[in-house]
Amino acid sequence: MRKVLLEITLSTDALTPQQLLQLLRRVSEALPVHLYGSAAVIISGRLPVWAFGALVHLLHPFAAVATFDPRLRGGVVVASHVLDVKVGDVIDVSDAEKVAITFP
Repeated sequence: MRKVLLEITLSTDALTPQQLLQLLRRVSEALPVHLYGSAAVIISGRLPVWAFGALVHLLHPFAAVATFDPRLRGGVVVASHVLDVKVGDVIDVSDAEKVAITFP
């Protein structure tokens, strides 16, 4: 399965709820729709929990969604639509394609 590591860096100290829709738009533009259903996306970055929740919802069309855990050096799957990737699995990110977003 193809893997995409989505690295989000904030250029300010904090993300505000008012900026959330803009962040979601940027992520949508950065990830090609032809990967829907065939790629796992691993979200990485220092973001509020509510931003991670919104991103997981946005990325629902992908085969699997994970959040990066530096202690495990991988992405912990939080949603999956494929049988060979289960919630709680840890995805190795060493060979993942990287998509970096600096926001705003």
